[in-house]
Amino acid sequence: MLSEWPPVWVLLATYKRTKTALGTIESLHKYLEYPNLHFHICDDGSGKTDDGTDRWHVGVLADKFSEFYPDVTWHEMDTKPGEFDTGGNINRGIRMARDNGCSIHMLVFDDFALLRELDIRPHADLLDINANAGFIRLSYLVSGLASLCVGYFSSQRLGGGGHNWLRFIRDWSLENPWKTETYLISTQPYVAHLRFFEAYGWHPEHVNPGIAETELGGQYLRSSLGENGPQVLYYIGPFTTHAPWGHMAGRANYYAKI
Repeated sequence: MLSEWPPVWVLLATYKRTKTALGTIESLHKYLEYPNLHFHICDDGSGKTDDGTDRWHVGVLADKFSEFYPDVTWHEMDTKPGEFDTGGNINRGIRMARDNGCSIHMLVFDDFALLRELDIRPHADLLDINANAGFIRLSYLVSGLASLCVGYFSSQRLGGGGHNWLRFIRDWSLENPWKTETYLISTQPYVAHLRFFEAYGWHPEHVNPGIAETELGGQYLRSSLGENGPQVLYYIGPFTTHAPWGHMAGRANYYAKI
């Protein structure tokens, strides 16, 4: 049942890239799995499409969403040509989700596409029930990230089992053979709870996407909350099932008695 799962707003952040945005939407339809999604277009002042047809960019994307989700919503920023307000555009979408009773959102930019199935039930479940969880990276891992493997149990709607996560941490406590990666926050893409932005601040506004991302990470790193605020996580999978081995004999078997 839909009511068993918290709503998740999928925010598609876009500016003019009509062809790639249509590919993003197609991939979401094909591969994204979750029982209670709402799709919202966050447009940073595109106006017309970039394909020479002079169509309304948002309208083209909304028509594509409507092929499988007729209740798609959108907003348009009044950003002037040649300027950026990536953060303001995303923040407006987050606040619209909040004002419609939704605390969890997934951000996707219009130049990213899913290449295989992505089930975000574990992500939404943890964000919904655990106040220590704030921001879940969906992008690739990079060398130099410091993390701790942590375990959380899911709610009964997901079976109540345990799941492993990487919790990214600010400071290394061992010699790091790689360049230390300080960008714990990646907005390409992610799933997050409103509590994360209430704790560390909103996406920086009136700057380009790269600066908006790095400065959001800076807000997290500089926070006086330290490691006590909502965490940045990366999903591994249910306990043991991500490994290629299974345990065939119980702990009380012969060797365990020796």
